[in-house]
Amino acid sequence: MNRIRRTILLILLIFFAVFEAKAHAPEPETTTVPWFTPEILFNPFINKNILDTAITGFQRYDLFEKLQSPFYAGKGNVGHVSRALFFNPEMHSGFVLFADDKYSGYLLDFKTQRFYRPEFVFTDIYFVTGSENRQLFYAKHNQRFGEKVYGGLKYQTVNSPGAYSRLASRNAAIALWADVQLGDNYGVLGSFALNRIINKESGGLINHLNFEEDAARDSVFLYRAESRYRDVGFNVHQYYHLDFGRGNDTLSGLKLGVVRHQFYYKRTAFLFDEDVPPTPVFYDHNPLNPQFTFDSTLVYEIGNRVAWSNRMHNSGQGRAAPLFVELSMSHKLVRIQQPLYNGDLTPEDYRFYKNRFAQMGYGMRLASDPGRFLSFDGSANFIAGGYNSGDFDFGGVMRFRPGPGSVRLVFTGHYAEKESPWFMHHFRGNYISWFNDFDKSRTLRMGVGFLSDFLNLEGNYYLMNRAFFMDADALPAQNEGSFPLFTAAASANINFSLFRSRHKLIFQHTNETAFERFPDFASFHSLFADFKLFDDALHLNTGIDIRYNAPYTPMAYMPVVRQFYIRDDFKAGHDLIVDVFVTARISRARFFIKFEHFLGMLADQPPVYQIPFYPVPETTFVFGISWMFFD
Repeated sequence: MNRIRRTILLILLIFFAVFEAKAHAPEPETTTVPWFTPEILFNPFINKNILDTAITGFQRYDLFEKLQSPFYAGKGNVGHVSRALFFNPEMHSGFVLFADDKYSGYLLDFKTQRFYRPEFVFTDIYFVTGSENRQLFYAKHNQRFGEKVYGGLKYQTVNSPGAYSRLASRNAAIALWADVQLGDNYGVLGSFALNRIINKESGGLINHLNFEEDAARDSVFLYRAESRYRDVGFNVHQYYHLDFGRGNDTLSGLKLGVVRHQFYYKRTAFLFDEDVPPTPVFYDHNPLNPQFTFDSTLVYEIGNRVAWSNRMHNSGQGRAAPLFVELSMSHKLVRIQQPLYNGDLTPEDYRFYKNRFAQMGYGMRLASDPGRFLSFDGSANFIAGGYNSGDFDFGGVMRFRPGPGSVRLVFTGHYAEKESPWFMHHFRGNYISWFNDFDKSRTLRMGVGFLSDFLNLEGNYYLMNRAFFMDADALPAQNEGSFPLFTAAASANINFSLFRSRHKLIFQHTNETAFERFPDFASFHSLFADFKLFDDALHLNTGIDIRYNAPYTPMAYMPVVRQFYIRDDFKAGHDLIVDVFVTARISRARFFIKFEHFLGMLADQPPVYQIPFYPVPETTFVFGISWMFFD
């Protein structure tokens, strides 16, 4: 009945919007609202990004997929941890807690905040609802408050009970930002973010064969456990132009670049809570506290960074320098508190084991204009002191553009030596604790790419030395040797008359078994018709999205330690997921209707386990709408 009501409401809303749009002049297909990050603002060779108002791909609403790619493995519900399936390691030096970003898209990061400078006002309301009461919402507002004063906020939330037991998610996040230019030479960028994630934890199915015979028998390992994440932080980024001239005569002035200072503070809390006697399924030994588990880790970070660069993007002052040069120095204080299990432990008497350290970072970047026949962009970083003392990386990209067209040939090289992520080095909990003294890992990457308007090709060779991974016991491990790993990717846009298609394919291979698992081959295909109705008032896309993974042994997820780990006792088959969708644009509003995993309606279809053993729900109905305002 709820699905029928939603469908009727959707039909009425679309017809109302169509007739309202026909009564007014048609809106342009795109509206220019540029956005930037601090990196884009201060690097003259990074193009501005324009707000996406197209309907192509609008039906892919999962926030993790929007920021990562269609190649990911999930637990069957939005708002939970996910894992990227394309090997693309972080090569830059610095302190990290985990090897990968499991909540990418669901967290608002003040360090990478997007800033907008609209002419007057820009607002975006986005809402998704579907089967099993799945709900996803965000509201984003940006406004010009003065001649050179801008500000905005974003609030987003996920509320989904999930199709199966113990997969509910309740996430919320809010971010505030301000962009103030005081005079011609001084400006401040400020941002604040607060995130909260609450996930019910099941540990997966105890017996997936019983579940496949009867879905009502979805017995799971954990019935009273939750994973909680919370962070709060703010960032202040101020800059000053070292420009000395005579009045408005910019050609005769002295240009000494831009000095920037960044200060940030962040508090992060991780919690695994099980308020009943702990289940012994994950480890062989008994828990330290046999009554309940309350593993709480707190991480505090305070950082300062000072940088100088020779020019600011779009400063409009004088002629562009042939090279972009940036020198930086940073200082970071980190304090980590983990539970200290000694004696009788109660939630009221909760004690911590504390680690504190400080470290310095030094960086350099050199880039040239990518629009020229030959261009490059390189960087080098070094960490001194603290946990990451001695970490360094260097590398970059070289581009060839033979002619005035968009075809480019790209060569990439990077080398990094890094400490393990902190949670592989030191973890304390009720079930398990570890302290590892790993050697630094070494990663070499060499790549080549061909880029054009309709076809992109990329190939990479990695030489991994002393690589980190989580073994079959969900414990941190280090590969003591070296091994090669190859990746390749291809994407193409093929259009014929009304028919459009988007294709992405990835290949990756290594013979090493003591390392993370990735599918050798995966592909994504979007096939749709693109047309307009009602005197071009209604723009429609209708078609299918196809995701395919070749057989491989997928990584499992251990909620107790918040890590993906090797699980070789299950091999996924040829996983094929087909989504049927219709997307529409009417004036400033975009809609989509989507039937996810359409093949799930067929009889005798085995469940898809992207992460063992969390079944992807059978066919689900999802509806979404985004309405933008520019005045």
